[in-house]
Amino acid sequence: MRAGKIDIIDHISPMQAQSMQTNPEILQITHPDSNAASIEPRNDRAPFNDIRVRKAMQMAIDLPELSKSYYNGTIEPYPATLTSRYMEGWGFHYEDWPQGFER
Repeated sequence: MRAGKIDIIDHISPMQAQSMQTNPEILQITHPDSNAASIEPRNDRAPFNDIRVRKAMQMAIDLPELSKSYYNGTIEPYPATLTSRYMEGWGFHYEDWPQGFER
């Protein structure tokens, strides 16, 4: 990218994107990804087989702050399913999750 031998690159880390800003000829267009890397414990083993533990873990993570500070706003600041929110019909948008799934 820096040498001008490729035209486009995607799915790079925030740190890699930031390092590209040293070249003013590189045009950066960002769009939020559907989710960040996630913690996916085995839900068939204690303590993660208790939904209250999983909810407590989710509620303990400040997703808006994580999105803003670590990912530089390149991820959406709310939980996601395994598929992108842009893949209509494959999952529910967070705003449409049933009541009881606190933010």
